[in-house]
Amino acid sequence: NGVTFARQFMQNAVSLFIPLLVAVIASDIVSGEHTAGTIKLLLTRPVSRWKILLSKLITVILFVSLTILCTGVLSYLISGLVFGYKGWTYPVLTGFKLIGTEVDFSYVHTVPQWLFLFMEYGLAWYSCIVVACLSLMVSVLVRSTSAGMGIMMATLIAGSILVNMVSSWESAKYLFMVNLETIIYLTGSLPPIEGMDLAFSLAVLTVWALVALAVAFAVFVRKDMLN
Repeated sequence: NGVTFARQFMQNAVSLFIPLLVAVIASDIVSGEHTAGTIKLLLTRPVSRWKILLSKLITVILFVSLTILCTGVLSYLISGLVFGYKGWTYPVLTGFKLIGTEVDFSYVHTVPQWLFLFMEYGLAWYSCIVVACLSLMVSVLVRSTSAGMGIMMATLIAGSILVNMVSSWESAKYLFMVNLETIIYLTGSLPPIEGMDLAFSLAVLTVWALVALAVAFAVFVRKDMLN
């Protein structure tokens, strides 16, 4: 049905497609001002620099939210034409927990598909917010739009390849790219590295996002942007 397709579509899209889309837009939000030559006009306004950057952060958050929402609505509407607009209350198994190499089924329970869809899209939204924060930092640090986009796209693509190769590289679990696919914890799929769980991945992503924002604001407020 349409709901199941929308759920499965997001599971695949959040691994690379949507993060790339977010990175392309967010990487341009500050560096694009340099490319267009409007950064001087922007910074000569009687507004604090941190407020200017905060407005851009809010913009990318709204863009991420709208992207996730449109992805869900469009995938449901289009797939519903083929599979039908039903299935909201179908049960979905979740709560899988890995202990070592074995799956613990003691926490497994069923939730209605609408709730599972809500949790899935919420996790996808948070992963993309982290990508947006990192892209904003790169946009502040790099004045060239093409360079900023290239850095983020290369990082995300390399991360999607790395996920399939890091099972024996334990320290790689602290890289944000390895933790982006938080949806796998809902479905019971094996994490990239043994010992990772939803709480760990969310914590790692949060730290990366906070550090990126701290660097972005510190540099934007103090850096000579006019030369």
